[in-house]
Formats: sequence, structure tokens, C-alpha cells
Amino acid sequence: MSDDQQRFGDGQDDYLKGAQKAAEVARKAGGTAAKTAGTTAAGENTANAAAAVTQAGAEAGKAAANIAAGTAAGGPWGAILSAAWSLRHTLFKVLIFICLFLLFIVVAVVSLPSIVFNNIFQTDPSSVDPNAPTSITANFDDVSSVVSDCIKGGYDMALAEVENIITTGGYDHELSMEALINNGLISTDYDTCYTLAAYSASMQQRGTTKADMKSKLDAVAGQMFAVTYEVKETTKTVQLETAEGEEAGEPEEITVQYVVCTIHPFDQSVILTAFGIDTSAQYDQFGITYGEAITNMSNALKMTMYGTLSNGMVPPITDAELNAYLDSLTCSGTRKELMRVALSLVGRVPYFWGGKSAPGWNEAWNTPRLVTAAGSSSTGTIRPYGLDCSGYTEWVYQTALGVTLYDGTWNQWDATYAITEAELLPGDLGFMAAPGTVPVNHVLLYAGKDADGNQLWVHCSSGAGGVALNSPDYVTQFRRRKDIDLEADFTPATIEQGVNND
Repeated sequence: MSDDQQRFGDGQDDYLKGAQKAAEVARKAGGTAAKTAGTTAAGENTANAAAAVTQAGAEAGKAAANIAAGTAAGGPWGAILSAAWSLRHTLFKVLIFICLFLLFIVVAVVSLPSIVFNNIFQTDPSSVDPNAPTSITANFDDVSSVVSDCIKGGYDMALAEVENIITTGGYDHELSMEALINNGLISTDYDTCYTLAAYSASMQQRGTTKADMKSKLDAVAGQMFAVTYEVKETTKTVQLETAEGEEAGEPEEITVQYVVCTIHPFDQSVILTAFGIDTSAQYDQFGITYGEAITNMSNALKMTMYGTLSNGMVPPITDAELNAYLDSLTCSGTRKELMRVALSLVGRVPYFWGGKSAPGWNEAWNTPRLVTAAGSSSTGTIRPYGLDCSGYTEWVYQTALGVTLYDGTWNQWDATYAITEAELLPGDLGFMAAPGTVPVNHVLLYAGKDADGNQLWVHCSSGAGGVALNSPDYVTQFRRRKDIDLEADFTPATIEQGVNND
């Protein structure tokens, strides 16, 4: 679909709508900040000033009906805006909007990471970067790329450590690289918004710079992806050669040692280590803990940039949990492979209306994009890029087996045949309803049962905020892919980038 090619920076002529949405987000965030942040004294004073001006007009008998309408549409601040606009005197309108602009600045200062917004609002002139972008989106992309580059540096260090283990130990290089378990190629489980919020909080929102953040992240790069290994032996057939490079006699079998290295997924706790944060310590500015302050700032940033908190809200399945779950399944190797690939995205890829992707990990996932596919309330908004329900099931079958289910729930229905609920096996499909009987359908992958006998389904859901494993009760249709053998054993021929290989 066309949204696969849409980037956040495209269509800048529509960015005024984004700014208006950000202002609405700031209004809502202001209510949260008033409850949780001690800094709201300035915000309350500003709001009180605005309310006083409004009250002056209201007492003169102006705009009672408009105030009521504004309250219904936008709460107290909607009432203030409506009342201000209804006043006859331009001076009142100017004062109101000056007060609201000041309130927006206050909310931005206390609720949004300074590493992103200081260059825009210049609340800390000493750390303003004159060479940095001057728009919110460009500045967000700029500092986010610093985080991404640092994480990439940590991954490269893990690969270098693997090479060092093989070389210094004298292990067979070819066999060792074939045996490498590279879980670092899964979605690197870091949250950019959380990282930017953690850095800003660690600096008390003062003196934040890209160079300082990069230096601190680089200092812990070696801890980002842990590497463990196990030494093994095997026999290998080799052809001996003379000094002149000619074959010498018959091939021989020799015993060689190789090493099974595991690069573990990104360790999120390293972010706190990098910035020296104790999440239980008191954050003086807000009168709450650092952990709460970071979460508040991270959520405010997500709402401002994405318009949603869904990004990263589903806990990912760890490698240990995934392997244990696969071991518990009594099904074919092919079905286990489908489940391994399907579960590797749990908590790592958000829901995105119209989202499709080629097999393997997509670097565009979790980056802001405009929703262009028609038919959803999210169409026209900016969201973290991901998959929709049929895009997810198609991705799983393509990545695991190289088999297509086709695009859309209707086509996937036609590519499968009906089975009974009792016949369900991991990797089979479930549908909310038969196509054409509901306005919007939903497709899921059956994943087995939990300890209590409840059906488990893995699917990409807007309600869950992305790929999730749970037990929805709305699945009524059960289907299986046509013309392929799902009961065969399966041995991966290659290590696929972006998939958690055993």
C-alpha cells in the first residue's frame, strides 16, 4: 500500500494540523501535570489568569451559551477558549491567547524532555545548539538518530566480542559463525522516547546536549548486548594439503572445537546505568520519583509526536520465555517455527492501520508515519509505524515459511479452509467473523492453550496497541492454510535477520 512509502517528513504542508494536535495534547497533559507535578504552580497561575479574564467577560453577560459548548467539547480549557472568542473586545481575546500560549510553554517545560524541546523554546539558553534543527519533528528525528547510532554501536561491539572469543580461543570459525544465536537482530528492545526522557530527567531538564547524551550512551555500549558462549566439539572432514597447495592423500576426519555464542537482546536497564538514575529516588522538581517522572515525560513525548501511548506498551516476550513456550508445544516443527516467528514480535511492533511489510525485521517499525489507508479513525494521523492484523499474519507466514496468505482478511479467508475448533493447532488462523458480515474483520494466529485451558491467540490488535498474546473471546471462525504441509518437521536453512533464532 502507499503508506509503506510514506515518511514522517512527507507532506510538511499538513504539519499545522500536527501542531494543533500537539497543542491539544499539551492541554490534556496539563491536567495530568497538575496532579503529579509540583511545578504546576506556574501553570495554575497562568490558568487562573486566563480564567479571571474569562470570568470578567462572563460576568458582563457575554457568551454563556458558547462557554457551555466549549466545556462540552474541550473541558475547562474549551470553555476558556470559547468564552474568549465570544467576547466583543479584541483585547480580551489577545490576553486569553497570550495566557494559553504561556501555559503551553510551561507544560512543555515540565512535561516534555528538554533534549527535544529546549532548542524550540530555549528555556535553557546555555545549552541551545545553534546548528540544531528548529522544528519539533526535525529536532526529534535528530536526537533520536543519536540514540539509534549509539545502540548500533553497542551491537557492533557485541559482534566484535564474538569474533574475539572465536579467535583467541582458536575455535573453528566457520562452525562457530554458523552456530551463532544472534538475538540482537530482533527489534532492539529500546524505547527512544523513554531514553530521551531518562537523559533529560537525569539532568533535571538543564544543560542537555546531544554530545553529552552520546558520550554517556557510548560509555555503556559494551553492556547493551550481553554475549555468552558454550564450547562444543564435533568431527569434520578435511582435505590435507602439501606445502605446495596440492592434495595430500585421502580426506580425513578430525575433531574440532567450535563455540556457540549467544548475543542477547538489548538490555533496557543499561539506559538507567548510562545516566546514573535510581528510579526510586526523589525527583525534586515534581515531588515524585525519578521512575514516575521519566514515565510521565516519555508518555508526554509519545502523545506529542505520535498521538498515542501504544508504542512499546505491551511487554515483550523474553528469549527464555519464548524457548520455554516452544518446548511446551506438542506440534510439528513447521508449526513451532510459525509460533517462534509470530511470538518474536510480541510487544515489539505496534498496530498501524494498513501496515504491511516484507519478510524479516523492518527498520521502519516504531518510527512515526502518516496513516494514509482509508477506513479508520486513525487515518490522517501520525502513528508509530507497524502492522495491521492481516499484515501481521502475512508477515509471519512469509518470514517463517516463505508462504503467502495474501493481503487483507478477505483474501486470507479465501486462502484457507474451515476446520473445527477442536482441530485447532498452533499456526492455524482464527477470524472474528466471516467476511462481509462485519464492517471491519480481524484475523489471529492460534498459539495453543494456557495452564487453565484458555485458548491463546497471537495477533496485531489496535486494542492491545500492537502484537500481543492473549485470550480474546470474539474468535468465531477457524481456518487452515490450503495446499501446504504444516505437519512436517522444519529446520531453518539460514538465520533470518530480525527473527529470534534458537
